[in-house]
Amino acid sequence: MDTDQDGVPDSADKCPKEPAATSDGCPIVDTDADGVPDAKDACPTEAGKAPCGCPIRDADGDKVIDELDKCPNVAGPIEGCPDPDPDRDGINDDADKCPTEPETKNGYQDDDGCPDEIPQKVKQFTGVIQGINFKTSDAALQPSSFPTLDKAVAVLKEFGDLKLEIQGHTDDQPVKAGARFADNQALSQARADSVKAYMVSKGIDEVRLSVKG
Repeated sequence: MDTDQDGVPDSADKCPKEPAATSDGCPIVDTDADGVPDAKDACPTEAGKAPCGCPIRDADGDKVIDELDKCPNVAGPIEGCPDPDPDRDGINDDADKCPTEPETKNGYQDDDGCPDEIPQKVKQFTGVIQGINFKTSDAALQPSSFPTLDKAVAVLKEFGDLKLEIQGHTDDQPVKAGARFADNQALSQARADSVKAYMVSKGIDEVRLSVKG
């Protein structure tokens, strides 16, 4: 028996009254006419593309399909999400007060994400500082150094987020035999440590001060 005369006997025809040249005798239904039969179409009423038959969705228009977009409702270039640091200054937008302008890395307010200039009060304590003196071949500060150092301490207190690197130096004369320090490197490091110790004694948090001989 082959009621619908489609070449598939009724015993094997799942649609015995609908002629169809298919193995199961049923016509292929493609409601949305997208070339993917309804039986295999995950979106049978919306035209799409094989293999799933669903349309490509990109709600935010960033060319990253919603299925792969980690931020489907916000356009962005990084896995579909906005760039967290568009000005490339190493400070993400959630902490960057100037997200479109890169931070000026100069040791002054380097964490706010904004370009800036070192204030004049701070500039006077950059580079070589005159007036900080030590005894020959020794790291002990001479009292004549205190006024200069006290001015530096006042600036550090005024600019509470300022961090300072203290560099100690010596001349090129070898350390005298029997001196406390083995060489000029050790002496210059000790001199930087002495300046730091003085500033800490005046109330500056030591975490704001680094030393280098």
